[in-house]
Amino acid sequence: MSWVRRREIPIAIFAICFFVSVIGYYFSNPIAKALNSELSSWIMIMTNIALGTGFIALFLHHSKKISRKAKGFPFSFVIFGAIAVMFIAQYSGPAIRGWLYSDIFSNVTTAVICFALFYEVSGAYRAFRIRNLDALLLMLAGFILIIHFAPFYESAVPSFAVIPNWILDVPGMGASRGIVIGVAIGTIAIAVRILLGYEKAYTG
Repeated sequence: MSWVRRREIPIAIFAICFFVSVIGYYFSNPIAKALNSELSSWIMIMTNIALGTGFIALFLHHSKKISRKAKGFPFSFVIFGAIAVMFIAQYSGPAIRGWLYSDIFSNVTTAVICFALFYEVSGAYRAFRIRNLDALLLMLAGFILIIHFAPFYESAVPSFAVIPNWILDVPGMGASRGIVIGVAIGTIAIAVRILLGYEKAYTG
């Protein structure tokens, strides 16, 4: 069974799935499209299996914390309780499920975001400390955008919206597109390295 451990097998599987997906997406070949659709179904199956595996790992981790009474183990009971409640609500009807999501989960999420706001303000203070020209430009752009999103300034000075809109549409959009293009090029480079057998981290 030593051939099962060979690294060429996962590389070959990746290459076959990669080319089938590319051909099925960019070319109107019925066979490639059918194979690509079948691969998509298998991806959904593996995603659900991964979610199940993650749930088992979560259950084992918090069970060990409770049995050992590790630091923060009462929160493990909260997690198990939340999982049980949402599982029961999933099969109890859309009204209960919607109430739990809209009135409980959404409000808790908003509260967590509000707590994170203090850390964001602290990080912004450290980032906006003017030490060079780049920090000065960052501070000016951030200050203008903060004023723009404040309702008072927009209603008091409607013509002020031209500058922040230009910042968002021209340099901001250009920078975000550059980041997306860089991520895409990096993804393509990693795919090529995997196809050529240089990237072997995922094979173990």
